[in-house]
Amino acid sequence: MTIRRVLYVLALVALWAHGDAAARGAAGAARGDAERGATLFARLPCASCHDITKPSPGGDICPNLGSIGMEAARRVQLAEYRGKAKDAAGYIRESILDPNAFVVPGPNYRTADGQSIMPKTFGATLKPSEVDDLVAFLLTRR
Repeated sequence: MTIRRVLYVLALVALWAHGDAAARGAAGAARGDAERGATLFARLPCASCHDITKPSPGGDICPNLGSIGMEAARRVQLAEYRGKAKDAAGYIRESILDPNAFVVPGPNYRTADGQSIMPKTFGATLKPSEVDDLVAFLLTRR
C-alpha cells in the first residue's frame, strides 16, 4: 500500500469519525490530482488574478499563491483566522468555496464592504473532483 493510499484511507476514517469540514478537506486533497489541478488553474479565471510564481501574500490584484501550500498551514493558526479549516488542505478548499471565510489583508483583495473580490460561485460551478484537483495542485506550491 502506497503512502498516498494510506493517507487517503486515514483521511476517510477521519471523515467518517468526525464528519467535519477539515477532514473532508484532507480527504479531498488525498484523492485530488495535482496535474489536473494545474490544468484547471490555468483554464479557469484563477491564473488571471493569482500569480503562482511569487510567494504569498503579495500580489497587486489578489494574493500570490506561489507558497500557498506552506502559507495556508500558517494562516489557520492565526488569531484573526475565523474560518473552520484545521489544515492547509482545508484552508485552500475553504478559500475556493467560501472566499469570505478569511480575506487576506490587503487593500486590493476586498470590496468596499469588506467582502473578498474572489468569485463566490465556484462551489456551484466546479465539480467536487475539480475542487479536489485544485486543492492538490495548490498544496504543491511551496
